[in-house]
Amino acid sequence: MHRRVREEGTVLRKFPLSMRTLHADDIPDSRIGFVVRKRTGPAPLRNAMRRILRELFRARLPHFIRPVWVVFDVADKASDLTRAEFRRRADAMLATLCGSAA
Repeated sequence: MHRRVREEGTVLRKFPLSMRTLHADDIPDSRIGFVVRKRTGPAPLRNAMRRILRELFRARLPHFIRPVWVVFDVADKASDLTRAEFRRRADAMLATLCGSAA
């Protein structure tokens, strides 16, 4: 999944996140993937980031225009943000996949 999204998809960047997306006719269901490096911080922080991204994805899923594969790449400096700011930036990125303001 990650390789195909990287090669065929589009990218949206908003520090400290990059969101790669792929819309294709052969994608039946939306899926999400993560790239969170160990340099980002300790395991509890990295897991919290993945939980936040997964939760936001699930909340936005019913509002997506069509099925999409999403891969979030979290920069090493993401640990400098508060969780609320991280959540706000990620949600704004996912909102771009929705048909209307959800």
